[in-house]
Amino acid sequence: MKITFVTIFPGLVEDFFKEGLLSKARRTNKIEIQTINPREFTTDKHETIDDFPYGGGAAGTVMKVEPLVAAIRKATAPKGGLRPYKKSLAASRVRGQAKSCLVILLGPSKKVFNQTMAKKLTQYKHLVFVCGRYEGMDARVEKYVDTKISLGEFVVMGGEVAGLTMTEAIVRLLPGVIGNEVSLKEESYGSMFKLEYPHYTRPEVFEGKRVPKVLLSGNHQKIAAWRKKMSK
Repeated sequence: MKITFVTIFPGLVEDFFKEGLLSKARRTNKIEIQTINPREFTTDKHETIDDFPYGGGAAGTVMKVEPLVAAIRKATAPKGGLRPYKKSLAASRVRGQAKSCLVILLGPSKKVFNQTMAKKLTQYKHLVFVCGRYEGMDARVEKYVDTKISLGEFVVMGGEVAGLTMTEAIVRLLPGVIGNEVSLKEESYGSMFKLEYPHYTRPEVFEGKRVPKVLLSGNHQKIAAWRKKMSK
């Protein structure tokens, strides 16, 4: 899977993939990470990416449409062609094969990211996350994306953190990324349980608090029943 971030802070994204399983997934070519900075497509010496909004009244500036659309076109047209206006590349697929590309605008939306969505997004060969900053983006950018997704009903300073969170949720579901793939079914929001059962490890007793006896019994049927009961 290829994952592209359209961001004015490429270093923030690159650092995220230097540790842990995401770093390993990148080294073993299970994922390819690309960053595209919209500043590359500005035309002034200051590489201006934002401007004051029409109509006034806003507390800050708005990201300009031209460099953002140019960055999206670069992300979705590896041979230098232009992305067709308002035409979804997600529809470009062959039955039985992975879907082609999905361009995701990160921002306030009725479509809120969850585990079910993470599973669906693993079907794509290429995900493009368009990350906003400042007061937001020129609304015309929405004509050049496939969908708009929110991480939740709260405000952060940019789309990068949201995109990276979604990426981790998606990538860990790809074959071979997690060592024990059975755990994916048993964990919270997996296919077996809504919320995962509690976990314990050594020591058996900590400040008077003991590990449940059933987990020490060696009876796998009873342990499985307890775990199912404790899952919510």
